[in-house]
Amino acid sequence: MRKVLYFFPDNVGKQTAGNKTRAIQLLKYLKDRGYHVDFVSLKHEKMDIGTEQQTIDYLLNNNLADNVHLLPRKPAKGNPLVYFFKNKLWDLIYYWMAYPLRSNIPTFLTIALKNAFEDILKVNTYDDIIISYVTCAGLISDRSLIKGAKTIIDTHDFITAQFKYKKNFHLGVTLQDEISRLNKFDEVWAISPEEQYVFGQFSKSNVRLVPLMIDAEHLAGKPTVEKKYDLIYVASDNVHNKRSADWFFENVYPLLPRDIKICVIGLINKSIPEKYKIEQIAYAESLDDYYAASKIALCPMLTGTGVKVKVVEALAHGLPVVCNLRGIDGLPNKRLNGCLVSDDPEVFAQNIVALLNDKEFYALQSDFARDMFNHSFSKAVLYKELDAAFT
Repeated sequence: MRKVLYFFPDNVGKQTAGNKTRAIQLLKYLKDRGYHVDFVSLKHEKMDIGTEQQTIDYLLNNNLADNVHLLPRKPAKGNPLVYFFKNKLWDLIYYWMAYPLRSNIPTFLTIALKNAFEDILKVNTYDDIIISYVTCAGLISDRSLIKGAKTIIDTHDFITAQFKYKKNFHLGVTLQDEISRLNKFDEVWAISPEEQYVFGQFSKSNVRLVPLMIDAEHLAGKPTVEKKYDLIYVASDNVHNKRSADWFFENVYPLLPRDIKICVIGLINKSIPEKYKIEQIAYAESLDDYYAASKIALCPMLTGTGVKVKVVEALAHGLPVVCNLRGIDGLPNKRLNGCLVSDDPEVFAQNIVALLNDKEFYALQSDFARDMFNHSFSKAVLYKELDAAFT
């Protein structure tokens, strides 16, 4: 039986962002193929600190992992002076020796986390080790502990581009830092064709396109339901979504018909003023029913990189998407894909109105959406790519 170690740092028991969708779908693939999976993540912090056992139970009870390890990123502080000399000082020395000083990629690893992860490697032998995010690449810096395993970095994003707006951004140093981390792995997984191209130009490792995967098989044959909402907008509360939501509600919303019905789902609701006439849902266990009850999906995105999960989910349901140029990042086809694109508020609003008023135009865009999903993001397509990665 093939044995896989999969590290993903975020709390997958609380599925509030698209990166967690990717992690869950990968775990489902690994178990569908009959692999033994050791899942490694971080001990929960702050508001989630009391939900560790629920996360473990979720993974084990749903047969997504055989073993679950939640590792501490930082030990308990206790005495500040003792903590500094025993932990913080060594972390600072590690950062200084391991990473370029002018790189804008943030530090994430700690000596405590590296030691805990290496303890797992010391007592186990794996066929494949998958690490999520370039920021966590240093977890397998000691090659003697790999014991012949194939090492894979699942990038999730082009990190250099994420920090280009930061003050004192150093493009050359940051890009070189990112590529250097990728080069330590046998294979690099890129989530979009754009990132596959960039990484493939500079990285010495094999670069494979492993796009986002959505399992939509359960949607086939489902009866049509009444469209309760004209627009559906799903988003977390990261800085890119906040900036984009402000743009939409300040510039586009006033141009739309007053009786338009909008459903907003996710933590982005915290950043939307109450004055707007929208239905706000902080969290939905499943988005299927909401997509089925909606006519059009919104993806106002002014900044950010990588494929947008909300776009792929909408395409899976055959919903046309109205978005900015950044909304089609990661789609292999930039035209005839079910997305109407504009960064101009008036045109953005006109695209929405056109879809609502022209049934033939709507049906055409809906067909484009389904075709794009079926050819690029479906379970059948991605399982073939992952089979190739593991053979």
